[in-house]
Amino acid sequence: MMQSSIFEWRQGAGWLVLSSGGRFMDGETEAIDTRMLSRSAADGALVYIGAADEPETAEQYLMYLGDLGSRSGYAIDIVAEDDASLKTHLGEAGIIVIGDGPQHARLYNGLQGAALEGILRAYENGALIMGIGFGAELFGQWVLRPSPLAPYPGFTWLANAAILTGVPELAQKRTLQDLLHKRPVTYGLNIRPGSALTFGPDGQVELWGTEQIIISLGQAYSVRE
Repeated sequence: MMQSSIFEWRQGAGWLVLSSGGRFMDGETEAIDTRMLSRSAADGALVYIGAADEPETAEQYLMYLGDLGSRSGYAIDIVAEDDASLKTHLGEAGIIVIGDGPQHARLYNGLQGAALEGILRAYENGALIMGIGFGAELFGQWVLRPSPLAPYPGFTWLANAAILTGVPELAQKRTLQDLLHKRPVTYGLNIRPGSALTFGPDGQVELWGTEQIIISLGQAYSVRE
């Protein structure tokens, strides 16, 4: 794991980008997406995972990125693809974008196993991995929606973090406060609308877009300050 301040993230040769998301067609995420496209140095296609949303969203997003000068890319159905294909397509990608959407369980379950193995392989080889909205929240140690299932384990690429994106719902805020009380080493990370928090292979921590985050610390951190 790499560490800077309270942030401890999975080590790899690539970048991890956690974006709040927004209406990309209205330009709300253009500053983030432009930097994302310019930051990745790895070869390979751009692969979009849109399991949480409708298929047409993936097509629109790829066209939008193309207008920004993106490399060639395609969407992949992590639910329909077999394990061997998932590992190959994702493992060879240069950029992987995990989209937002309301179908949380479909995305969470679909990423387990072969898909996540392929994403990790790409990241270790230098690919940029960007999670958007709920796709970003999954990379924390704890996931805070949907209720009443939350909190439940995330992928723990960002240790001890419970990630929230955009403007959290009241249920998420209550779940976070309860989690901070029960697990004092946990912290809440709210990535505000139009912002992204990024982690680089050499210990870089950067804010993109509107550069707004809110951090809520568990009791264990008060001793360190």
